[in-house]
Amino acid sequence: MPVALAIGAGAGGALLGLGGRLAMRLFALATGRPPAFNVRGTLTVVFAGAVAGLLGGALFWLLERRLPRAAWWRGLTFGAVCLAVAAPGIRPPQLLTFSLFAPFFLSYGLVVTWAWGRWRNARSLGT
Repeated sequence: MPVALAIGAGAGGALLGLGGRLAMRLFALATGRPPAFNVRGTLTVVFAGAVAGLLGGALFWLLERRLPRAAWWRGLTFGAVCLAVAAPGIRPPQLLTFSLFAPFFLSYGLVVTWAWGRWRNARSLGT
C-alpha cells in the first residue's frame, strides 16, 4: 500500500494539483472573469491535489484487482471512478467545469495505473 500512496500523491500533485490550477485558469478565461494568480494559491491547489492523489492511491490499492486488465481501460476506468468520487466537490457544477477537469482525472488514472504496472513488473523481475 505505501507504493500506491506514493504513486497517487505524486501523480495527484502534478495532474490534479497543477492540472486543476490550469483548469481553474481556463474556467476564468472562458467565463470572462479576471485572471488571478498567486504562488500561495497555486501551492494550496497543488497540495490539495497531492492529498486527493494520496486518497486516490488508497482507492487504487483497494480496487486494483477489480479493474479491467487492459492497461488503457484500467487507467481510464480508474480515472473515471476518481472523477465520480470528486464530482460533488467540483464547483461550480457545470458542464464546462467538468469538461475542464475530466482530462486531468483521466490522465491521473492512466499515470497511476502505468506507474503501478511498472513497479509490479520491476518487483516481479527482482530489480
